[in-house]
Amino acid sequence: MKHHINLYGAEFRPKRQWASLNQMALAWGLCLLLLAAVGLWYGWQQQGVSRELAQLQAMLEVKRGEAQRLDAELARHQADGQLQQQLTNLQEELTAKQGLIQQLGSLSLQKSKGYAGVMADLARLRDPRLSLQRIEISDGHINLSGVAERSQDVPAWVNRFKQTPSLAGKQFGELTLSRDKGGQLAFQLSGIEQEKP
Repeated sequence: MKHHINLYGAEFRPKRQWASLNQMALAWGLCLLLLAAVGLWYGWQQQGVSRELAQLQAMLEVKRGEAQRLDAELARHQADGQLQQQLTNLQEELTAKQGLIQQLGSLSLQKSKGYAGVMADLARLRDPRLSLQRIEISDGHINLSGVAERSQDVPAWVNRFKQTPSLAGKQFGELTLSRDKGGQLAFQLSGIEQEKP
C-alpha cells in the first residue's frame, strides 16, 4: 500500500495579500482617472452653460437698449397738457350736442307722430258725402271745417271717430252749420280735445 505524504501543506502556500502597494496604486490611479473624466465633463457642461448665459446677457442688453430707445420716443410723443384739455372739452361739447340732437329728434318725432296719427285716422274715415277743407291742430285741440251734402252726414261722420285710436272719445265744444251762396252746407267742428298721455 502506497502512502503519500504531502510536504507542501496549505500553510506553506503563498497567501494572497489584499491592499498591496500595487493594488492601492492601481485603485488610486483609477479613482484619479475617473475624477479627471468627471471634471472634464463638468467643465465642458460649464462652458456650454457659460456660452448660453453670455448669449442671453447680450440679448438682454439689446432689449434694454431698445426699451430705453422706445421710452425716449414715447416721452417725445407725449401729448401736450393743453391739447389734452382742449380734446376733453371738445369731446364733452360733442356729447352735449349729440344729446341735444337726440332730444330734438325725439320731440319732433312725437309731434309728427301725433299729427300723423290724426291725419291717418281722418283719411280712413273719409265719406263721399262730405269733404274737409281745413284742418287745424293746435294746443291739444282740433278744428275741422268743410262742406257736406246733408246736415245729418256730419254727426254720422263724427260718430265714426270712436273707431279710431287718435280720435276716439273726443268731445266737441261747438258744431256750426251754415249754407253759403251756392247752397252748399258748410260745417265747422271745434274743440276736439286730444288725449292726454
